[in-house]
Amino acid sequence: MMVRSAFRDLQWRRRRIVFAVFGTSLVFAITLVLTGLSNGFDVEAQRLLDGLHADTWAVQNGAAGPFLGQMPFQAAALDGMLAVDGVRDATPMVFGRKSVGRKSPKEVNIFGATGRGLRTPRVDEGRPVAARGEIVVSSALGYGLGDEVILSGKRFEVVGRVDAWTAVAGVPIVMVSLEDAQEVVFAGMPLVSAIAVHGHPHVTPDGLKLIDNAQAKADLLRPLGNGKSAISMVASLLWIVAAAIVGSVIYVSTLERARDFAVFKATGTSSLSIVGDLAVQAVVISIAAAAVGAIVATVMGPKFPLPCVVPGSAYVLLPVAAVLVGVVASGFGLRRAVTIDPALAFGSA
Repeated sequence: MMVRSAFRDLQWRRRRIVFAVFGTSLVFAITLVLTGLSNGFDVEAQRLLDGLHADTWAVQNGAAGPFLGQMPFQAAALDGMLAVDGVRDATPMVFGRKSVGRKSPKEVNIFGATGRGLRTPRVDEGRPVAARGEIVVSSALGYGLGDEVILSGKRFEVVGRVDAWTAVAGVPIVMVSLEDAQEVVFAGMPLVSAIAVHGHPHVTPDGLKLIDNAQAKADLLRPLGNGKSAISMVASLLWIVAAAIVGSVIYVSTLERARDFAVFKATGTSSLSIVGDLAVQAVVISIAAAAVGAIVATVMGPKFPLPCVVPGSAYVLLPVAAVLVGVVASGFGLRRAVTIDPALAFGSA
């Protein structure tokens, strides 16, 4: 009987419920998008490493990683690395942060390699870099094949494009020859950021150490640690906001249904059943909001300038979280409902 009463009350107050569902769905959608942004940083870094096809990385002793935590060293160290047992191939790599364009410069991540051991992901348009003065760019930059790119004052011709090729929170990536990268990043000095290694060496030349892909990924994600923590905190606060929205609707409903609950009590209905009535309403509102929020998040995610990859587990957990929000929200009207005097059922209107 109490379940029927809960649904009848939802039907009676459908306009208010629709507004509550809409407001809560936006909160759920934003929460999913924030989860997608946080997860997108990891996916972006992993996608970059998978595209570079290196088994491990040789870096200078003391370096935190081959990318952002690099300590440049002499390119001549390649000869010693190639002589190590277990190394099938190795290539020096340069990584840096520069800008492209003149009137409206855009920051980019620049890679430089010989092309022998370190490769770009599959080029979606055009071809890989084959000579100096050529560049492969991320489609996020908006350049087409044959366009001229000004990279730190040096002219390059676009010979290839890779779709959505980004790193470190959506910054586009470009790749040039090793010599061009050394000129742009290290002012022409024969230095490299790391050596990409194919194979599994047991030792390294003096002055170098090995970094696996997990450590290289952590190197890329290190500057984003505070941002990811902030996103997690905001997402946690949004769950509280969702509970407050649903809870306010349930509390107002409890005040308006005081006479109904008094009648239920006067006819022998237990307080536990009345609490179940409120919980059913709150859970129904939360589940409906979660369904709408999932749709909204799916539409909103791709429109963000940062990579937004909502994990499938988030969609699976959303209904569970919505039920918990509903149960918590029902507590807003709990105290009021269980303390209603049954005598109110016989009072004047």
